[in-house]
Amino acid sequence: MAISTSDTETSSYLKVNDAYLRLTGLKWDDIRGKTLTSEGSAISSPARDRRHRMLAEDGGYVLEEVDIKHSDGMILPTLISAQRTVIDGVSFDVEVILDVSARVRHQHEIELALRASARTDALSGLPNRACFDETVAEYIEKRHETEKLLALAFIDFNGFKAVNDTMGHGAGDEVLRTIASRFRDSFRANDFIARVGGDEFVVLLEIDPAHLGDVEVTLTDATDRIFKPIAIDGVVVELGAAVGVTLLQPDDTATSFVKRADSYMYLAKQTGDRLAMVWLGQPGGLQTSSRIVKSIAV
Repeated sequence: MAISTSDTETSSYLKVNDAYLRLTGLKWDDIRGKTLTSEGSAISSPARDRRHRMLAEDGGYVLEEVDIKHSDGMILPTLISAQRTVIDGVSFDVEVILDVSARVRHQHEIELALRASARTDALSGLPNRACFDETVAEYIEKRHETEKLLALAFIDFNGFKAVNDTMGHGAGDEVLRTIASRFRDSFRANDFIARVGGDEFVVLLEIDPAHLGDVEVTLTDATDRIFKPIAIDGVVVELGAAVGVTLLQPDDTATSFVKRADSYMYLAKQTGDRLAMVWLGQPGGLQTSSRIVKSIAV
């Protein structure tokens, strides 16, 4: 609580309680008799004059949002209610200040959790399609800020429908969780992995141009590890995948980039191999080529 005189320009502190001093980090000797607008005051808000008009015209206000500056520089959100009182012809303003910083932090944490939940696939724990779309857009927006290349691998399972049809969706879910875990273990911590559909996954990899030739080996080795046989309820499940890989081109939009990788994935699927990859690289500067890189043997 704080009690002050009522004049808008020269309003000064008459009394504050210990809770006010703790909230502001000030000592009573620091503010005794000083105006509320003096340098170092805890409350500095463009809305102060409006609140003083409300006191003059309405006699008070309730739960106004006001930021208080602690002596250490921290800004604390508060809600202030005030009432103007006249005693023996002298006008005083009594303020009751509610510190809501903990509530605001809690609300912020809830909002962050909800945002994270909205961008996460519940089954696999990986980022979902919405998060992938945001991430691709961010990469494209900042592509001129880095010399690194951006590769996108679009991966669609072969044989997953048969698992659901013969063993049930519970087994299918367990396969997806296992595959997701293998994805995490098979790529670098800074590679972006997402589940964008039922049995569709994507990987974004930033590549040093000098190591462009390593991409094929990296993806081939990762695919071998990820699609090893999986034991589910005593049954060994063998899945494959079609992988379409492309590099971000100078004139690409997010749509064209993803669509090209998706189209190469379909080319890989048409080979009929359990594991196949179609790769678009640029070994000759701006010259690009599309080719079947490898039908990966089991």
